[in-house]
Amino acid sequence: MVDKAALTRVKPVYGAETALIPKEFVKGQESTQNASTILNFVPGINATSTNPLGVKTHISVRGFSQTQVGYTFDNLPIADLFNGGLSGGNNNYADLTNLIPITLGETSGIRVTYGTPAPDVNSVGAIGGNIDYLPRLPTKRSYVTVFSGYGSFSTDNYGVEADTGNKSGYGNLFARFSSRQTSGYLHGAKDRQYSYYAAYDIPQITPTSKWSLIFLLNKNQGVTPARMPMAVLNQYGRYYQWPSSFTYANSKTEHMMAVLQNKTLLSSNAVFGMKAFYAYSNSDRLEYVNPNSDSPYNSFVTFYLNPPLTVCQYSGNDFMGNNSPACQDQTINGDNYHSYSYQTNTFGFNPSVNWFQHYVNLKAGGLAMISTYDSQDFVYGTPNVPKIAGYNDLWDEHGWRMYSKIYGQAKIKPVSSVAITPGIKYEIMYTHLNDVPGYYYSVGANSGRSYSELSPYIGIEYRPLSSIKLFADYAVGYKYPNITAFYSADSNATTTSPSTPVTIKPERVNTYQFGAQYASGPVNVSVSFYRSDFVHTFSSYYDTSNGLTYEYNIGSSQYQGVNIAAQFAIDKYVSLYGNYSLQAATYTSNSSSQYGVTTSIGEPRPNTPTYLAGVGVLAHYGRTNGRLYANLVGPQYVEASTGAPTSISMPAYATMSFTLSHEFPIHRYGIDDISVGLSGINLLNSDAYIMEKQFAYINGYNGNYIEAEPMMPRSFFGTIKLKF
Repeated sequence: MVDKAALTRVKPVYGAETALIPKEFVKGQESTQNASTILNFVPGINATSTNPLGVKTHISVRGFSQTQVGYTFDNLPIADLFNGGLSGGNNNYADLTNLIPITLGETSGIRVTYGTPAPDVNSVGAIGGNIDYLPRLPTKRSYVTVFSGYGSFSTDNYGVEADTGNKSGYGNLFARFSSRQTSGYLHGAKDRQYSYYAAYDIPQITPTSKWSLIFLLNKNQGVTPARMPMAVLNQYGRYYQWPSSFTYANSKTEHMMAVLQNKTLLSSNAVFGMKAFYAYSNSDRLEYVNPNSDSPYNSFVTFYLNPPLTVCQYSGNDFMGNNSPACQDQTINGDNYHSYSYQTNTFGFNPSVNWFQHYVNLKAGGLAMISTYDSQDFVYGTPNVPKIAGYNDLWDEHGWRMYSKIYGQAKIKPVSSVAITPGIKYEIMYTHLNDVPGYYYSVGANSGRSYSELSPYIGIEYRPLSSIKLFADYAVGYKYPNITAFYSADSNATTTSPSTPVTIKPERVNTYQFGAQYASGPVNVSVSFYRSDFVHTFSSYYDTSNGLTYEYNIGSSQYQGVNIAAQFAIDKYVSLYGNYSLQAATYTSNSSSQYGVTTSIGEPRPNTPTYLAGVGVLAHYGRTNGRLYANLVGPQYVEASTGAPTSISMPAYATMSFTLSHEFPIHRYGIDDISVGLSGINLLNSDAYIMEKQFAYINGYNGNYIEAEPMMPRSFFGTIKLKF
């Protein structure tokens, strides 16, 4: 049999379909894939990014957008608690494009749960699924590995990792450092990344208790790629970016996470677990727009005033309504530079107790988190932008969110062939926002709201034959409003009236799934069906006149489809695998919003590929391994920047890629072995665009246009690794 550790495995867990990208699959992919695009190997997932390092990701899971999916690391949330998504989400246009919180070098596998997950999954707002990155951990064997690679777009990487092995009395440490940089395939979009990671098994104090510590820090510095109008790309070339004389944005981001974990044996059949964690994210971006420009296109720069005046010059007063000669007398030229910063600090605690019996396993626990938030955008006429609240800030926003849940879950096995998993969780989400006086908020304003919801879950697995497993689950899930839902409340505040109440409701979903798996000898096949019914569907409105995004509810909707995955081992050297998913998302009510957006029954939801397909061959002989695979992405409707559906559809596209590696045993000069690898992406050189959104022209121009991102062209990457 071909090594199944190198194949994505699909199977039921708690009655819900899951997919696992195992450790052997992840290993060796770092030069070609990133933590987002590697998900394309999973049935029903489509993921793209605008450079090899993983900048500006778009992820959909069975048609659900990346802000409807949860993201966890070691089953702890890593998604932004305020905006959702792996890098700030795709609904807020002041998002964290260059933030990369996780890399493949820190990952020993990836577990994808389809649909609303079971109560013990510690993601927030994961109504369409969850992606859990499993951490690299120390092993019993000591070793040191150095690696390097080079490829297209002047992309290079290098690094070192070491494992101390199991040292009695000293614990066990795995540590890693890597650096990657690329010139990118988009013109002038250079990017560099540094990654630091350590996992330490602390020496055992007692034989019944184990402590461990994980630390990661990822830094990124580079040019933020612009969303480009398709007409401009068609005129100047598909990889064209605005010249820096017109506009540019340079970003520095970092994400840090520290996790302290304990597992203690309470009795022969009970285990207590605890994780305490701290996460920090920061993004600083300097943006520039030429004040003399008269472009009809909405730039990726959040907002700039036209004519070219400073905020104070534009109003003649400071933000308290007082005449401000000091502001008006500035000699700087307008507000053509923006200093945008975004910072979060999150503290969390996750206790649990497992009790194991012959027929029943019980699990209970909770998750408590508090996250602070600071978002600022200051404008000035030179790059050294001062930050003076009430003077040159478009906004200076502070807030915090407190999330907590308690849950109970059981796995009942009345007979060996049946497993039933009932569960329930109770969540509370409280948000408080404080806006300092600024251009958008003429007075300081405060708003907030608390939500609490109860979510039941039940799953069942039945094995009528040793080779067949049937599974089904039902779950209720909630996604809570992101921070943009509070913007309209604060912007309505005046000196005589407070913020208007926040009336948006959580997005609720009822998910139904059922399927079957057949596994016998060289054959493994799974088929699953799902349906998700939404009420209070979320959408977002982007105001091109001021650059603010507003989240709102609009009616009900439904997602449904089928997932098929198959593997077949021809012999002990070659294995074939393939998958196909069909999905549809439509509105199920006639609705309207306060922003003038209307929907009707049967109208398609945007950003949902109508189908996804993948096929590949995996082969190995001796110490040589190879993989050739192709993905097909079906058409999907494009959304307007107002959140309204459009009749414009992004065409289908196909990509083909390969990986090839060989290990040379050395066993001399202190070297155990040398591994070399070659990878190729988009061998067909598909020239597809990822059509992002439809925008309205600005500066008095009429009509709409599409902004798009080109796919990565044909490219090749080589690697070498020495293990000592």
